[in-house]
Amino acid sequence: MSSSSLTALIVLVTLIHVAALVIMIVIRVRRSETDGTKGRYAPVTPCAVCGEPATHRSYDGLDPNERHDPHTGRAYSTDLAHYQPLCPAH
Repeated sequence: MSSSSLTALIVLVTLIHVAALVIMIVIRVRRSETDGTKGRYAPVTPCAVCGEPATHRSYDGLDPNERHDPHTGRAYSTDLAHYQPLCPAH
């Protein structure tokens, strides 16, 4: 293999690695943006019971197509509309 061919191969492999790195960074930044913001400007979802800031969502038990976990027996829904935001107290 000649020196110029080897140089071209090294440059090509380097460019592919740089492109892969850029794509991975873009994917990570977009994923972080969709995970929600933290801090002063983060949107606050109120608790469905008392209006305090919600920290989690809980199944309301009203889905007519309710399912049960075969291992724990706990009821759940595949419809996210049946999950209400709740604060730590609820």
